[in-house]
Amino acid sequence: MFFLFPVFANFFVSFTRWTGVYDKPRWVGLANYKRYLSYPYPLIILNTAIFAVIILIVQTVVAFFIAILLNQKVVGLGLYRSLFYIPTLTSSAIMAQVFFAFISPFDGVFNAILKALGRPIVIWTISPFWMRTFIILYSIWRGVGGPIVLFLAALQGIHREIYEAAMVDGAGRWSLLWHITIPLLRPMIIFVLITGMIGGFQIFESVLLISAGGPENKTNVMLLQIYNDAFVNQNLGLASAGSVIMAVILLWFSMMNMRIMSRGQVER
Repeated sequence: MFFLFPVFANFFVSFTRWTGVYDKPRWVGLANYKRYLSYPYPLIILNTAIFAVIILIVQTVVAFFIAILLNQKVVGLGLYRSLFYIPTLTSSAIMAQVFFAFISPFDGVFNAILKALGRPIVIWTISPFWMRTFIILYSIWRGVGGPIVLFLAALQGIHREIYEAAMVDGAGRWSLLWHITIPLLRPMIIFVLITGMIGGFQIFESVLLISAGGPENKTNVMLLQIYNDAFVNQNLGLASAGSVIMAVILLWFSMMNMRIMSRGQVER
């Protein structure tokens, strides 16, 4: 009732034109799906893919090396772990508003620094490059805590004797990392990649609260457009079609990564 019915209902609505308020669904066939072949929807899908891939790669690499550093015996280790994970626990709406205070065109922190240095201010919100960059940086900063915890848990499961035996044979730090740490963490790395890709395609709050999809749809993403189609434009059919397309994309990525994971298990 709470899972299968919404899935099939959404699939049916994707072939209709329906406001969801005062009229009945009107069958339009594949018209909603064909709409995704015209502007701005191909750009929106491209933006979503760019955000997802860049955030996934950078966040995974950064989380991996931070987890390696946190796995060492250092003073205040618990504090460092907490500091990296706090952004993940905080409200995304609040953190996005705090982040926007830095890039506000007229009274933001960055422009205040530029004024103090005698430089002209920059209207960040009209620059597609800077708005994309800020969204990517914000998403990495806020989401890096989760992969760090996962990598750290996997690192603590590797027995110290394995490293000691390799060091006796003359292995250096990079050899230990490349030939022991990474192969043993392969299942966790693939898990982080799968969940990270799904999370990257579901980027929503940061875009809505920082750029609202602008300028000129250069930062618009699929979830934000689905939200706008459903609740702003009152076109539930088009929004449902976007949901189906997004589900197919995520299913393809998940199946591809699962095949890679199963292949690695067969090789072991």
